[in-house]
Amino acid sequence: MKRKLTVFLVLVFSLLSLSILSWAEEENPIKVAMQLSQTSFTEPGEITVSIKVSNAGSETLPGPVTLVYPNGKQVEEFGAPVLDAGASKSWTGTLEVTQSMLDAGRITFKIKYSRYNENGELISLSRNFFKEITYTGSVASVEVNRTIAPTTAGKNQEVSVTYDIINTGTVEVRDVTITEKSGVASKPATISRVEAGKKSSHTFTFKMGSQDVVSQGTITYTAGGEKYTVSKESVTIKYGEMNLRASLSADRKGGLAGDTVKLTLKLSNSGKTDYHDIVVTDPVLGEVFTGQTAPAGKTTVLEKEITVTQSEDYQFTVTALSGDDSTEVETVTERVSITALDPDQAIVLEVQAGADRDVVYQLPGTVRFRVFVTNKSASEVKNVTVSASGVNLYTFPSILAGETRDFTRDVHVSMAGKYQFVARTTNPLGEAVNFESNILQISHMEPTPVPTEAPIVTPPRPVYLQQPTENDLPSELSRMENILGTARNTLIPIFGVFFLLTVIALIRRGILRHHSKAALDHLERGGARNYSLPGEHANDTAPETENPEETSQEDQAPEPDPEKPPEEP
Repeated sequence: MKRKLTVFLVLVFSLLSLSILSWAEEENPIKVAMQLSQTSFTEPGEITVSIKVSNAGSETLPGPVTLVYPNGKQVEEFGAPVLDAGASKSWTGTLEVTQSMLDAGRITFKIKYSRYNENGELISLSRNFFKEITYTGSVASVEVNRTIAPTTAGKNQEVSVTYDIINTGTVEVRDVTITEKSGVASKPATISRVEAGKKSSHTFTFKMGSQDVVSQGTITYTAGGEKYTVSKESVTIKYGEMNLRASLSADRKGGLAGDTVKLTLKLSNSGKTDYHDIVVTDPVLGEVFTGQTAPAGKTTVLEKEITVTQSEDYQFTVTALSGDDSTEVETVTERVSITALDPDQAIVLEVQAGADRDVVYQLPGTVRFRVFVTNKSASEVKNVTVSASGVNLYTFPSILAGETRDFTRDVHVSMAGKYQFVARTTNPLGEAVNFESNILQISHMEPTPVPTEAPIVTPPRPVYLQQPTENDLPSELSRMENILGTARNTLIPIFGVFFLLTVIALIRRGILRHHSKAALDHLERGGARNYSLPGEHANDTAPETENPEETSQEDQAPEPDPEKPPEEP
């Protein structure tokens, strides 16, 4: 019995839970997503907040939706939209994170909207939503480095004093002020802010006079609401004729991790004695060169390749012995910064070229080239210029990541040879970078001669003979021509009459022939008659009369007398 009761209670509880969940889902159709630009804090500060409000219900909300800041004020930029089923509204803005939010460990917004209850009444509802944050506390820590180059300088020689402010704490450093002795700088320098884990620098420059100069710096800054002061000890910059000068340069400003950069050190000896036993050191690289010499009146060039691993500053310190007395001198180069690029910042372009022909038959000849440029970088690349033999052909204002752009150009080639295109752009360090295409071989050939055709023979010009006129003819010919003309005029009518008579005769003959055929046909129908033997044939029997002995004279023919010749008519 107890077991059945337990099962019954579990079923009732499950049904109630499902009903509550369904009701809660129906009563809360609003879905909210919130993102913060920063979730870990060491102190109060400003952040960026992005919020998206969606209507996950099946019906349009009967009233507007409003968004409320943690301090209870309405977010005016969000507006008051009426969300259809499945619709959403987004907002992005700034929020000042207060100490109370840091202590609470969360940032809470509120959403207000309206619904109809079971009785069909319109009611107002609100819902809080939050994002958790972490408060680590503020740790103010700043490291200040100073570099003087050179430490010994002659009159009017430029000297630089550089201060590096490195924020090694967890809070932002603000309002940095650097004050130097009047011999170095008459006015203080300021740096507005240095983020946690970052570095910012400032360099004072001045020209050396005819006496020593003292450098002593005082640095003040604010971090975590507190003000701090750091002092750098005094350093004397000596005055002296320094014939050995050093300069440092790099062939690149930086690159990706693993790329190589060449550092070039130039040692110029303007004096009359050599410098020997030269030692070059660097705070990052340690000992760079040893046992070097700088002959009098010459410049010695030393090169050092380094591999980029992270962003670093390089500044070489050069110590040397002068002449036979082995007086030690020291000089420092200017600072060279090498930046390690993030892989997402690297620019990678692929250039492919093609031509409509690989042979031209005259020089200069026209070849149509088509060039494809593909951006294989992780981000957009702007201002890509494609050139050939130093001539700019086309510029793409922008090529998106993964996009391929192309162009076609008719180029007049003046000689046979290899042709290659170069795509040039600027990397994030401001350096020009080039990407070469495949090589196209364009050859030149003499055209095949046209077969020789048979010559066209021009006929001679015709000779025109002058026809004689009547005045030029002899008198006998004139008389003969008159006689022939008269005969012609006479014979033509005669021949006409003869032709007409001939036609009439032919017509009459045709008519007589027709009548003859008709008469013959009549005789053939009457049968054959023998007037000497009447009644021999049934068909020739004469019709009976009252006097058979009487016959018509027309029907009886007298028999010829054989002894009597016939009478002549």
